[in-house]
Amino acid sequence: MKNVTSLFFEAFSNKNRFEILMQLRNKELCAGELQQKLKIEQTNLSHDLKCLLNCRFISVRKDGRKRIYRINNETKELVDEVANHIKNYEVYLKKCGILKEEQNGRI
Repeated sequence: MKNVTSLFFEAFSNKNRFEILMQLRNKELCAGELQQKLKIEQTNLSHDLKCLLNCRFISVRKDGRKRIYRINNETKELVDEVANHIKNYEVYLKKCGILKEEQNGRI
């Protein structure tokens, strides 16, 4: 079993899960709204929402037949900080030769 630090970063490094968190930073959304904004299949969205719920990064409440998702306060603070880092380091991340090689499967 991987250590908890690795699991934490795996949860955040998944593109769909991170995009869900980014969307939930500003407002609560139901699954249909998330699916429309992110353009991902419903089964993938359900899988990622379940992971985020299980890890307690988000919470859900029922509103009639809808399930409304919300990012937790501590997670929002972290995602906001990550978004700031992405903005500040974007140029360097895009220029990093090692990251490019890893993306292309050369390392």
